[in-house]
Formats: sequence, structure tokens, C-alpha cells
Amino acid sequence: MIFKYTSILSKIIFISYLLLNLSFFSNAQSEKKYIKEGDAAKAAGDNKVALKQYLEAYKLNQNNASLNNKIGIQYMKSDYPHKCLPYFESAYKIDPKVDVDILFNLGVANQENHRFAEASEFYTQFRATLPVTSPLLKKVDRRIYECANGVEFMAQPVDVKITSAGTVINSNFPDFAPVISADEKVMIFTSRRTGSTGGQLDETGQFYEDIYISKKVNGEWGTPQNIGANINTDGHDASIALSADGSQLFIYKDDGSGDIYYCKLRADGSWSKPLPIEGSVNSRVSYENAAAVSPDGNTLFFASNREGGYGGLDLYMVKMNEKGFWGKPTNLGPVINTEDDDEGPFMDFDGITLYFSSRAHKGMGGYDIFKTYYDSTRATWTEPINMGYPINTANNDIYFVLSGDGSHGYYASAKDDGVGEKDIYMISMPPREDKQALLAKMKAMNLEIQSVAPQIIPTVAAVLLPITIKGVVKDAETGSPISSSVQLTDANGVLVSEIMADQNGMFSFIVNNKEASQYTLSTEKDGYGFVNKTFSVPAAATISQEITQNLALKKLAVGNIFVLRNIYFDFDKAILKATSNKELNNLLQLLQKNPAMDIEISGHTDSKGSDEYNKVLSKKRAQAVVNWLVSKGISKSRLTYEGYGESRPLASNDDEPEGRELNRRTEFKIIK
Repeated sequence: MIFKYTSILSKIIFISYLLLNLSFFSNAQSEKKYIKEGDAAKAAGDNKVALKQYLEAYKLNQNNASLNNKIGIQYMKSDYPHKCLPYFESAYKIDPKVDVDILFNLGVANQENHRFAEASEFYTQFRATLPVTSPLLKKVDRRIYECANGVEFMAQPVDVKITSAGTVINSNFPDFAPVISADEKVMIFTSRRTGSTGGQLDETGQFYEDIYISKKVNGEWGTPQNIGANINTDGHDASIALSADGSQLFIYKDDGSGDIYYCKLRADGSWSKPLPIEGSVNSRVSYENAAAVSPDGNTLFFASNREGGYGGLDLYMVKMNEKGFWGKPTNLGPVINTEDDDEGPFMDFDGITLYFSSRAHKGMGGYDIFKTYYDSTRATWTEPINMGYPINTANNDIYFVLSGDGSHGYYASAKDDGVGEKDIYMISMPPREDKQALLAKMKAMNLEIQSVAPQIIPTVAAVLLPITIKGVVKDAETGSPISSSVQLTDANGVLVSEIMADQNGMFSFIVNNKEASQYTLSTEKDGYGFVNKTFSVPAAATISQEITQNLALKKLAVGNIFVLRNIYFDFDKAILKATSNKELNNLLQLLQKNPAMDIEISGHTDSKGSDEYNKVLSKKRAQAVVNWLVSKGISKSRLTYEGYGESRPLASNDDEPEGRELNRRTEFKIIK
């Protein structure tokens, strides 16, 4: 009897084992099937289907390093790249060698999630694996730079509120590229929703793009209507710009190379048939995909990848001549255009502020939105200013437009709280000092003014333009340009910005001073001494202001003398002030990097006081610098000091404050 029960139990165990293995085998086979289908879809360029199949496989096995990596890559290519992070993290945890690019991809994943410090660390690790000749070095360095910018922008967020335009405007399908009239009464946008003209799907499995229009009634957006078969076709049709008065619409048509068309609003409320823009705006061989028109309608800005530009897509400007025709386009120049893509222009209602999106400049990832001002006195654009976080993110932020009074901005973004892949969002912007002037301008154009609470309307109408600080880094002996990193710090020693001087040694910063302030420019390069240059910058004004501060780097050679301009002491004493720390730390790092270097520290004064007193005081101050360096670990045998008093002036002491200031200094001389 016992034998019988034992036999039955053995059979049950065997059958259970068999079923378990069959289930495991079945799951393994299904997992492989989904992965194979995902790989096929990926090879065919259908990333959505590839991601769907990989996720089905993931339901069966979450511990497959390769599968986790595949899902991460597909999310990275999607409208929701931030979702790639947990999959890359799992892949790396299971197998750190799952992919040669895993460290870079972890950098991207962390950057997309605004974990900039972590992203920078992964990028740095990945960079260390690259040969010095790798073309990827530039790309990785750009990413590291973006992460530094991200840390800075998130530490000082812009005071804005971003809200969805609502389910009346947004659908379960992608809605994007909004354009509005200056009075914010009309919104025209692009959508891939059901009901598209032709009703067909494109190669990605989505409806073709159509243009829709919504009108605001009693402060609420009305149900969007297809703008009509007169404009929309069976193919892709996209809105790109609307004139301030809402009477002229610019659209993009994929007619081969891609061109800009325009149509006009008729008296009966219908739109004319789109016509290609006259003149030289469109080109047979290039791609024109974005446009903006000035408030007076006489200047058109557009993006093109035509020959003769500075990079991929460049921004161009064209003016209307006396006969009402567009003239010859001109490139907006290297201040705005970069070696990467610059597009999505929008001209502010003030007529001098241009907004655009760029993959370059001081961004935090993907496209960032920037603004620049036109200086009519010099016929130049100011250095672009990043619009800041949360307007800009680590993802693509592009096609930004603004209401005439500057209260509301609109753009499209793929956010987790959206109802479609891309939704249209409204940005409640900070109050503007020129709002009264904008309202007066709208009234003069017979544009309806939205009701605004009086307390948030500033009384100052003047536009305070930012101040440009620019210069050139050069070799002090040869005058040759030097490409080096240049830092701008404020009077409190806080880093304002850091940029790389270009191949011509040129650099440029933008500041917005409410009051006059002091700044310090700093730069250094291997084989050269460092430079810290402190100077005053006036308060912002209604006219453009430029401050030029050139930086000369001197080579580290025996006999060369370097001025330590920012070493400060208490009056008539040899006690170092805390404001000397930046200069002292730079000198400390220089000595640490060059352990074979010996230097002499020398103190100098102006001619006030007796010769002997000045010599004693200057020697004590030089000794104070030496003592500080020794306290930080520099061997005393590498340092000597001397006080020269007033015996070695750099400029005249004869009742010239500037000259006396130059003469009051600390120097170091390389003696070995």
C-alpha cells in the first residue's frame, strides 16, 4: 500500500516537473519570437512596433540584459526618451558589457531624466574608453557641457507656469506646431488625428498631418476645425507661422525638397489656396521648414539647409521691397547660426526680440529655445540667451510662439500627463517691463486686448537690453588666438557662465544687470599661466552695450613674470583677504600641475609712503602669499619672495588713480 501511494506521488511530481519545464520552454520560445519580431521591425525602421514586441518579451523575462538594452534603445528613439532609464540600468546591472555604448546610453538616460550629475559621470566614464582620434569625443564633450548647463538652469528655474491647452485642443493623437494671432484669438496647429484629409496612413502607421484652426470665445478655445481641403491635401500639411493680425498663414508642404507656402484670409472668412513664397526663399535643392513674420509683415525669418550656411539648418532673413516682393535672403550670421541645427524662428511683437530653437549654444539637451535682440544701431544680433528651465528641458523644445502682450507662450511637448504623443501647452510668462508699450502697439493695429488685472501690468515701457561681454583669448607674445575655456564669475565669486572660446579665440557672454556690478573673466590652458581679470559692468539700459575684455595668456617659461591682479590685503597690512582665494587657488593648482617649477613671489606698491616703508610692506605681503601656499602643501624650497616697493612701476604714479592701481600688485616669476 505504501508502495502504491509512493508511486502515485512520484507520478504527480514527474508530471508537475514536466508541465513546469513545458511552460518554461513555451515562455522561452515566445520570448524569442517576440524579440525576433521586434528585431525585424527595427530593421524595417518601424520603431513603434519594435518597442511593442520587445515589451511583450519583457513580460516573460525581465532578467535578459540584451532585451533590457533593446527596450532602452527604442525608448531613447521615441517621444518619451526619459522612459529608457530603468531598462538601461537593469541591462547594466545584469551585464556591464551588454553593449559597447551602454555607458553613453546611461548618460543619455540620466540626462533625459534631468539627473545631470549622474549623466555627466557616465559620459566621463564612456569618454575614457575612446581613443584620442575618436570622432565621438566632440559629441560626448557636448553632452557633458549640456549637463553642466542643466545643473545651472535647474538651480535657478524661471518663474513660469506650464499647463495643457486642454482636451478641447489636444486629442489622443499627436497635436503640435501651434501658431497664434497676436491678440490670442486664433490658434492654428498641426494634428495627426482621425478625420484627416484622405483618411490614409503614412509609412509610420499614423494619419497624415493636417492643419486645424480654433477660435477663442469668451476666453475659451473652441472645438478645432479642419481648416479645409483648400489647404489640406492627402499628404502632409503643417502650420508654421501666422501674421500678427491673423490674416496670413504660412505652411510647410513636402513637395520634394520641402518648401514654404502662404495663404491669405478672405473677407468671407475662408482661406485662399496656398502659393509658394515669391522670390528666393524656397530653393529647388534645399529644405525650408520653418518661418516667422515680423509684426509689420515686412520681414520674414525662415530656416533652410541651403549651401553657404554655418551648419545643418540655418536661420535666414528676407525683407519686402517697395514693390511688395521679397528680396534676397541673408544669413543671420554666426552669432545665431552654428555648425548644428538652428530653426523654429518667432519674432516677438516688440519687433526686436527673435526666439528660435537650437541644438547648439548653451543648451541642456536636444533643441533648446533661445532669444536674441536686434541692435539696430550696429545691425547685429546679441548673443542668444537660453530661456531657462522649465521652459527648456533635456528633450527637444522647439516651435515656441508668444502672444502679442507677452503673457502667454505656446509650444508642443510629449509629457507623461498628455493625452496624445505630443500635446500643445501654454506657458504663463513672467511680467514684462514693456507690456504697456506692447498693448499700445496692439491697440494701434486694432487688435483686441485681453482683459488683464491692473496690478500685473508694469508701468515701465522701456526695454532694458542685455549687456554683451566679449573678447579674444590670445598668446601674449605672438598674438595668435587661443581656444580655451573662459569663465565669467560675479562679484561674489559665483560662476555665471562658462564657454569655450572658438578657433579664433573669440568669446561672448550676456548679462542683465539691474545695477552696476563687478565681474571676473578667467581662463587657463596647458603650457600657459592663468588669467583672472576683474572689471566693472554698468546697469542695463535701453540701448545696447558691449564690454570688450581681451585675455592674454603667457607661456610658462623661465624668466616670465605673471601679475596676480586679484590678491587683496587689508589696508596698510599684510593680511590676505578672503577675496584673494580664487587667484591663490589658481596659483596653487598651477604649482601642483607643474611640480618641477620654482617661483619667486614679489610685492609691489604705488609711490604713496616712504620708499623704505613700501619695500618692507611689499615684502611682508609677498611672504604672506608664500606662507599661504606652504600651508596648502607646496614645498617651501620651491618658493622665494621679495618686496620691491615702488621701484618697479608699470604706469605713472603722478596723480593718476589708474596708474597707481596698476602698480599695487603681486607677481610671480618662474625661476626654474
